[in-house]
Amino acid sequence: MTNLTKNSWTDEIFDRLTTIIPKAPGIACFDFDNTLIRNDFGEKIMEELLHDGLVYVKKDLSDFFRDKETWKDHSKLNPTEKERLVWEEYTYQLKEYGIEIGYRWTSFIFQGMNKNEYFEVSRKAWERVSLPDRDSGVFPQVEMKDLIAYLYHHRWTVYIVTASPEPGIAAVAHLFPVKESNVIGMRQELGGDGKFSHQLIEPYTYGEGKVKAIEERIGVDPDLVFGDSFNDYPMLCRAKQMAVGINRDNPEFAAACAAKGIYVQPYFTFPPVLA
Repeated sequence: MTNLTKNSWTDEIFDRLTTIIPKAPGIACFDFDNTLIRNDFGEKIMEELLHDGLVYVKKDLSDFFRDKETWKDHSKLNPTEKERLVWEEYTYQLKEYGIEIGYRWTSFIFQGMNKNEYFEVSRKAWERVSLPDRDSGVFPQVEMKDLIAYLYHHRWTVYIVTASPEPGIAAVAHLFPVKESNVIGMRQELGGDGKFSHQLIEPYTYGEGKVKAIEERIGVDPDLVFGDSFNDYPMLCRAKQMAVGINRDNPEFAAACAAKGIYVQPYFTFPPVLA
């Protein structure tokens, strides 16, 4: 894309992007959920696995639940009840221990798959939910897809840095397009059988973990960074040239960004503006 389409970008951010990007190639890092896309795809992958009855995971999940007796053999549970109980426990984990611990807790849901199975589940979930619906649809933000094309035209390197499972996001990264190898997310240990376990490989890509993962996987601070929450804030603060906080009606996040000199972009318009 020779020229960036303005669409919903603020005048200030649009002018800054179109000044910086053509000058010299650099590195851009994007959060995924609610930044590159509308809504949360990580949770949609969870929904897919739960709807299928957790067919990949081991039978005894008692280590992950308060009600250990019920979860000694989850195959005995009614699928609908099983799904309800998982979301109930997830809500409890988020409320009692915070977002990062809650996200880490979900890792057991993604165990037992090999890479091909992971990709298949993720792409199946994408096909199911990639609808232009404000509340539940998951789809690329027009502004971000245009921006990535503009970055590539000027020979920039683009990464996705997400708290969602790395293979799950890598499976759909070509839609933006971003290389699978340039997706940095939640990583799980691989067993000798080639299947992912629930054990996470640190650093976990949440908050400061995103910064540490960038240091390990990229080796330098990015020039441009885009994110929509306090989970992304440490990464936004490390941008060398420009950081943009996508504000989804979060005054505290917007204020923190503004205080740090991070540009604040109101959440993109819906229905999406088609270029």
